[in-house]
Amino acid sequence: MLAGILSITGAVLLLSLSDALVKLNSDGVALGQLLLVRSVVAAVLLALVLAVTGVGSHVWHAVTIWVWLRSLCLALMWGCYYAALPLMPLSLAAACYYTSPLWMAVLTSVFLGRPVGVKGSVSIALGLSGVVILLRPGIGDVSPVMVLPLLAGFFYALAAVITSARCRYVPPLALAFNLNLVLAGSGGVYVAVLHLVSASDGAGFLLSAWPALSLSGWGLLMLLGLLLSVITVAVACAYQLAPAPLIGLFDNGYLVFAVIWGVLFFADMPDRTDLTGIALIGCAALLASVPITVGRRCPAPKES
Repeated sequence: MLAGILSITGAVLLLSLSDALVKLNSDGVALGQLLLVRSVVAAVLLALVLAVTGVGSHVWHAVTIWVWLRSLCLALMWGCYYAALPLMPLSLAAACYYTSPLWMAVLTSVFLGRPVGVKGSVSIALGLSGVVILLRPGIGDVSPVMVLPLLAGFFYALAAVITSARCRYVPPLALAFNLNLVLAGSGGVYVAVLHLVSASDGAGFLLSAWPALSLSGWGLLMLLGLLLSVITVAVACAYQLAPAPLIGLFDNGYLVFAVIWGVLFFADMPDRTDLTGIALIGCAALLASVPITVGRRCPAPKES
């Protein structure tokens, strides 16, 4: 269980740094370009690891429809989250995204038959309160962009539940390699569609097909690919080594790291209201993630 906690903590540290770098350089790359190149690099690195370790032949037999579905959910998660990053502060996007433990509580109830209960209901109410505080304007003024990180949280939670319930014994390298294949394919399709509609290369992060990359741009995508190869293996390991709710608890470290990177990279200091909303979402996620401990009965004495 400790190994799972360490895996997810390291993963969210690297993931938050990776996301901050994406936001920092969103003017120089495009979303489809990022998904395609980064995941191709990660897939190549993972393929080399599979070849060196000699477990490559076992990987394909372990891939089921659930593995593909998990990868699709995570591809949708990254697409939604990265689409939102250039348009909102990193800490705010992270807070909306980290409603995922609340989604996990709901999804485990719906699909795995585990009741939400009082604790789950309170955590959902706290999380929703935090989101409302973050979305301070009136309903008519709320930007549709806010929906994107919330959707990302939903897809991440769905992937986590699938991993815990249906992919628990699939080798982490198989999960990571399959995910990067799906991410690269998604990026390739996105770029192809933009080319078909003759999108301008100067249309910005979301709508540019393939803007010219500088040497530093290529270096950034290579670095992100390296980080992704480590992150995808670490996350897969974490959800296999410990229960999804427990991993979701330590997964919330991303919120703290996101605030830190936001301050360091963007001078984006959350105000008191933002911090209140983030704290409420963090408390809700903690409450949703902590399992209820039930005392054990002492065994009845044996009859002599």
